Amino acid sequence: MSYKHYIFSIFLFCATLVVFAQKNRDANFLFPLDIPPSVSGSFAELRSNHFHSGIDLSTQGKLGIPIKSMEVGTISRIKVSAVGYGNAVYIKHPNGYTTVYGHLRNYSIKIDSIITAEQYKIESFGIDFFPTSEIHIKRGEIIGYTGNSGSSGGPHLHYEIRETVSEEPVNPFFYQNKIKDDVRPKLLTLRVYPVDENSAINGSPIPKNYTIVFYDGQYHLKGNPKIYASGKVGVAIEMLDYMTGSWKKCGVYKLNMKVNGHDYYSWELDQFSFSESRYINSHIDYGYRAKYGKRFERCFRQPGNKMRIYGELTNDGIIHMDSSKIIFIKAADAANNLSQLNFTLLKGNDYKSSASQKVKLAYNQHHHLKADGATCDIPNGALYENAAITFEKKNTNVASYQIGAKEIPLHKCIRLSVKIPDSLRLYKDKLCLASVNGSGKHYYAGGNIKEDSLILTTRSFGNYTFKTDTIAPTIRALQNIKGRVFNTNSKFLFKISDNFSGIKSYDVYLNDSWVLCEYDAKSNKLTCPLSKAKVKKGGNYNFKLVIKDNCGNEKTLSSHFMVR
Repeated sequence: MSYKHYIFSIFLFCATLVVFAQKNRDANFLFPLDIPPSVSGSFAELRSNHFHSGIDLSTQGKLGIPIKSMEVGTISRIKVSAVGYGNAVYIKHPNGYTTVYGHLRNYSIKIDSIITAEQYKIESFGIDFFPTSEIHIKRGEIIGYTGNSGSSGGPHLHYEIRETVSEEPVNPFFYQNKIKDDVRPKLLTLRVYPVDENSAINGSPIPKNYTIVFYDGQYHLKGNPKIYASGKVGVAIEMLDYMTGSWKKCGVYKLNMKVNGHDYYSWELDQFSFSESRYINSHIDYGYRAKYGKRFERCFRQPGNKMRIYGELTNDGIIHMDSSKIIFIKAADAANNLSQLNFTLLKGNDYKSSASQKVKLAYNQHHHLKADGATCDIPNGALYENAAITFEKKNTNVASYQIGAKEIPLHKCIRLSVKIPDSLRLYKDKLCLASVNGSGKHYYAGGNIKEDSLILTTRSFGNYTFKTDTIAPTIRALQNIKGRVFNTNSKFLFKISDNFSGIKSYDVYLNDSWVLCEYDAKSNKLTCPLSKAKVKKGGNYNFKLVIKDNCGNEKTLSSHFMVR
C-alpha cells in the first residue's frame, strides 16, 4: 500500500468514527415505562403534513402509568396545550441529547408546582415555559403519568430523543433494547407515473396502480403484468410496517431502488429537521392521498423537495425509458427486517400528447395572481413542482374564489386578499373567510380586515368565500354549582363548543380573580380543579366563566358556591 493510500484509509476510518460518534447510539438511556412495550406509532411514520418525531407507546387504554426520566438532566422546557403534545416535558441531558415526553395526564408534584405558578403569572392554561434556573432531574425519577392530553387519539406515551444542539429528533429505536421487531415491511401497491406530457404507461398519460402480493419468500406484482413505459417515468410504493406483538401501522425506516443494477434512489430516516418535516407532502403522492386516503411514497424526487433524508440520486429517481429497465426495490425497518420487489418496465412506443398544455407556474418563482376583486401571492418555494394554478371568481350569491386545487400541496403559506362587498362591511370583526368542500360545507379559515379587504394566509388551495359568525359559543355545566357546597378537591366540569369559528379563549374567575382551568380541545371539556384555585374552607365564591370564539362572540356563565 502506498503512503497516500495509507493516509487516505486512515482518513476514511477517522471520518467513519466521527459519523458514528455523532449518532452516539451507545447512549445509555433507560426505557421510560415499566410495562411491556407495545408500539402504536414509529419514528418518521407518515402523518398529515409531517413525519412522526418519536415513538408512541400504547398503555392498553390505561391512564396514570408512571413515566421515568431516561437519564439524569435538567428540565429545559415544560409545555401545556389543549392540542399537540398536551402536557409535555423536555429534559436536557449531559450526553448531548434531549428527551421529550408528551400527552401526560399530569406532571409529578415537583414539576406541577412549577408550571402551575407560571400559569398563574401569565393567567393562561396554555403555556410554553423555558426555565431560567436549573431544575435537576435524576435518572429514573418519576416526571409524570401517562395520559391522553392534547391531540392524542387514545391513552399512550409519545417520547422522543433529540440532538440538543440541532433540536433534530433521532430514531429512538436505536437507543433501547426493549422493543422487539421481527416483522418485515409490508408492500401493498406499486404506482407508475408518466412525469411529463410526452410520457405514458401502457400508451396512456394516466398513472397506473399494480397490486403487490407475497409468495415464495418475496413480493411480486400480482399476475406478473407487462408494463410498457414511454418517455420519463417514476414509481411509488404504498407500504407499511408492523412490530412484534402489535397490529398498529408503523412506518418504514429506509428504501433503496436500483435500476439495471445501479443505485438510483434511496432514503433513510435516522433523523430529520422539524423545519423540513412538511416536505412529506412531496415525499408522498399528496394528490392521491387527498382523493383516496392512501399514501404512496415516491421513488423520485420533485424539484422543490429539499429534505435531506435522500442519498445519492440518479436523475432524481426519474427513469428515462430509452430501453427496458429492471427495477429492484428494497425496503427495511429499523430492525433491518427486509422486503424486496423486482419488476421490469418494458420500453413502450414513443408517446406525444395531442392535448393542449396548460400554462404552469414555476415552483421557484414568486407569483402575483389577480381575479375580479381579489389577489393571491404565491411565494417562491410554495410549490414542489411547476403546476397549473387557476384563480377565478365564481358566480355565486356571495363572492367566492377558486384558487388552485386541493390536490396540489403547498409548502409555504399563500396570501389571499379579497375585497369586502359593501353588503358585508357592517359585520366587521364577525366577518371571515371560509373554505368550501366539494359538498358545499363551510369551514372556518380566518382572515384579518385591512382597509376594504379581508386578508388570509393559508397553506391550502381550494374554494374560499365570505362567512359571518354572529353566534356566541355554548356552555353546558356537567353539574349544578349554584348555591352548593364543595370541598377543596372538587372539580367543576363543563362542555364548551362553538358552531363555526371555534373557541379562542376560556377564562374562569372566582371573586373576580383569575383561576386556572384545564381545556381538552378534542373532547370540548373544560375542567376547573378547586385544588389549583386557592380556595379556602368556609369561603363564599362568585364564579364566572367567559368563553370567546375566533370572531369575537362571547358567552358568560355566572354562579356562586361555598367551600367547606
